[in-house]
Amino acid sequence: MRTFNQLAREPMTNVDTAWLRMDSDENLMVINGLLFFDEPMSQEEFKTLLEERLVAQHKRFRQRPVCEGNAYYWEELPELDMDYHLTSLVVDEEGDPDEALRRTVSKLIPLPLESGKPLWRFHFVSGFKSGSAVLVRVHHSYADGIALISVLDSIADHSVLHSSPAARFKTPERKPKSDAVLHRLAFLFTSVLFYLGFAGAWLFEMLRVTFCRPDTKTAYKRALSPNKEVGWAPSLPVEQVKQVGKAMDCTINDVILGCVAGSLRRYLERIGEPVAGVCVRATIPVNLRPLDEALDLGNRFGLVYLELPVGGASPHDRIKAVQRSMKKLKNGMQAQMSYNVLGMLGYFPSVIERWALKFFSSKASAVMTNVPGPSEPVVLMGRKLSKPMFWVPQSGGIGIGVSILSYDNKVEFGFVADAALVPDPQAMIDDFVDEFKSIQAEVLGALSFEGQLSQA
Repeated sequence: MRTFNQLAREPMTNVDTAWLRMDSDENLMVINGLLFFDEPMSQEEFKTLLEERLVAQHKRFRQRPVCEGNAYYWEELPELDMDYHLTSLVVDEEGDPDEALRRTVSKLIPLPLESGKPLWRFHFVSGFKSGSAVLVRVHHSYADGIALISVLDSIADHSVLHSSPAARFKTPERKPKSDAVLHRLAFLFTSVLFYLGFAGAWLFEMLRVTFCRPDTKTAYKRALSPNKEVGWAPSLPVEQVKQVGKAMDCTINDVILGCVAGSLRRYLERIGEPVAGVCVRATIPVNLRPLDEALDLGNRFGLVYLELPVGGASPHDRIKAVQRSMKKLKNGMQAQMSYNVLGMLGYFPSVIERWALKFFSSKASAVMTNVPGPSEPVVLMGRKLSKPMFWVPQSGGIGIGVSILSYDNKVEFGFVADAALVPDPQAMIDDFVDEFKSIQAEVLGALSFEGQLSQA
């Protein structure tokens, strides 16, 4: 047991309340991830890291969510049961270690975290290959992806977060040029116009999302089960994706999402479902706060609905279609609108939230998130973190999650799906890799790049 001074309760934000109440039997709002170390580390060393850095520095990880009446709070516990929060995980030593770990993780992630304790847990795998591995489980109400990357950096031997693309994100600041009367009046006038435009754009996005048709009833919209299947791809060098993006005059994100659309198309074709004219959307999280505020934890992001060009005839066409759609979404108000709506739902009874969740999740088949991690490696207790990856949780009736993490000049791709929708996630991951090979060959003239992929 680790003992702390018990502090007063803190009110939970409405957005975090909404995420806390979003759990269902089919979809838990738990962010799951794996940390791979090439060098061995003992479980006791990792426990010291958690106690002296994570728990001691971040009060949220000493708190549990509690409900009193209709209000939700963060309550700090006088002591933590570290034997619960860090446990050993045994993986079958026979056969392929990655496949054995994948099966073990797939069985664990549908299990809920214990409600009477802080909603996080680490499972330590000693002697994985030549090093160690750790399964990380944190409830989404505690933090979003950008916040968790910041927490990881804060417990590292030294900070490398300055190398993350997220460090360049700044919140626009609106203020008068000076205290002069004329400048203050001009600022007041432009502010009125700004907020009128904001309200109009907000209402437009709300109506557009509300009245857009639900996704086509493909295999991705079947009834969900409580079981999950996970997988991950070999690390992809960022420079290769940049080369394709530069040749196509688009972003890394456009290339990756276009390849994901291609993998979804290939799976539907393989099981004999039509792809022409189908509507398959993904909800894409959009960060709404600067990196220097991420250690406040909680959730500060909105969601946009991206229609995936599953019907596109070629990888090139699909990437270009994603580029056009993302440009429109980036210039719109949809992310801010969805963030505000989620905050509003936190005010209402959970039955209203569940109805809204079911309604809005009918308009998407997948959740896809792209977290910009540091381009320099994280070092924990003297060991380099060689490969981090995670699986984004799905909500409502959505049963597919695609997670993209840029780290140490590599792109990590994680895939999670309801077992009733995609029983074999590796096939879809292989399709994603093949999609990238195809577009790389098309735009760069490369015949193959298997040897340049680095297996984790």
